[in-house]
Amino acid sequence: MAHTLLLVHSYLRWLVVAVGLVAVARAVSGVVGARVYGAADKKAGLFFTITLDVQLLVGLVLYAVSPVTVGAMKDMAAAMHDAPTRFFVAEHPVFMLLSLVFVHVGSVLTKRAEFDRAKFVRSAVCYAAAMGLVLAGIPWWRLGGS
Repeated sequence: MAHTLLLVHSYLRWLVVAVGLVAVARAVSGVVGARVYGAADKKAGLFFTITLDVQLLVGLVLYAVSPVTVGAMKDMAAAMHDAPTRFFVAEHPVFMLLSLVFVHVGSVLTKRAEFDRAKFVRSAVCYAAAMGLVLAGIPWWRLGGS
């Protein structure tokens, strides 16, 4: 089960990255181009939020059943001294939870903004921060299957 979840989590990461890049690009182009905030802009942010939420759910289940995290919980002191284990047990979850906070805050702030420019600025800042955290939290050294 853990292997299947790891594969799903791994492939879903690319959907999160692709959708996030679209959301950031639409927000930035809206700021630069002084466009009207439309349905496509709203959907881009919504899809970014949804894909991150789904990724979180898969990640939480994976965290609970992964041999890496289960083993690390038996001796956290040793796990924190091993960089790859520490990354998956502590750093990766923190990066991803913070990215979720940014994308959800961005969604709320964007909805509450009265003017189109404010909607684009708020979404650009929050979605870009979320994307930065997502990219920082990806285990780039294990792209083959993690």
